[in-house]
Amino acid sequence: MNTHFEIPMCALSIRMKRAARPVLVAAILSSALAGCAPKAAMVYVLEPPQTVTLTPSASAVNVKQGETITLHVKRQTTGKWKQIPRNQLAPGQCWLYVPPEQAEAEVADSVAWDIVPENAIQFTRAVRMDHARIAVVVYKGTIKLTPVSGVKCEGDRGVAGPSIEINAS
Repeated sequence: MNTHFEIPMCALSIRMKRAARPVLVAAILSSALAGCAPKAAMVYVLEPPQTVTLTPSASAVNVKQGETITLHVKRQTTGKWKQIPRNQLAPGQCWLYVPPEQAEAEVADSVAWDIVPENAIQFTRAVRMDHARIAVVVYKGTIKLTPVSGVKCEGDRGVAGPSIEINAS
């Protein structure tokens, strides 16, 4: 009795007798795998320029010393990412498997914060699933908070967003 098997990887098909199946299947699979050239992994590389815009906000801008505020930052990234085979990368060239998101709704926990005066707020260690950042106001007066974000595939380049002013009494 003949049975028909198909190996979809290279569109091979063969008919064989039941008794010869194990040997033939192993031989065919190894031949099929050796004969099918693997496709090169594709990656994305940046074609400059790239722009990053940060939009910060706070849950309150008029607070009392010791109160908690929640900081938020939206990040908008624009730039062209070209898909190329990974084996065509130049040595040291930055690449990503997927291009970065163009609009990120909340990144307050992944940006650096420039605080003036220094140590005027203390960030809590709380990890939030929504990526907002919680801080306690420890200084009376005007506090200036500026978010700073790194830029993917552009080395040490950082982008600062507009500042938020917190008035603490």
